[in-house]
Amino acid sequence: MSGSTAHRLSSLVWSCLLALTGFSMPVSAQANKAMISSCHELVLDYATYRDQEDAEKFAGLFTANGLLSVMDQNFLGHKAIAARLANKDGPTLRHMMTNIRITPVDATRATGVSYALIYGGAKTSNPIMVANFTAMGEYFDEYQYSEEGCRFTQRKFLATFLPASPNLPAVPANTSQ
Repeated sequence: MSGSTAHRLSSLVWSCLLALTGFSMPVSAQANKAMISSCHELVLDYATYRDQEDAEKFAGLFTANGLLSVMDQNFLGHKAIAARLANKDGPTLRHMMTNIRITPVDATRATGVSYALIYGGAKTSNPIMVANFTAMGEYFDEYQYSEEGCRFTQRKFLATFLPASPNLPAVPANTSQ
């Protein structure tokens, strides 16, 4: 038996023994890249469909029993998530997503965190004048990954910064001179 054949046989035996004892090999780097890419696109799709008020596509970013939590409001399942966009008279919003980090947990699950800077204003056909941002915070995500791609099982937004006043720029709380 050649050295390379013996090495392959040894690797196969060890893999089988690890599998039988409950240990699994790490998800391949290529599979991780595909999952990370799919979940990254999902985060960007969330901002697009939310800002364009496409309730059906927005809800479809979540698993059937997915949970969206925004500022202590919870929306469970596609129907409730889609209903969140039902108020077409609400403000025009734009989500700027950044610092998107996805961490695979196993072959079908991942977690993630991303930052969002959100601007909003009254609907108009002209550019909207804003004095400040609406919110800046972090989304904490749990993802389900399959052949169809990545979907949110849970997405939670926690505000880090809110404007001091809707019409004034934010200022530090403690200003000593």
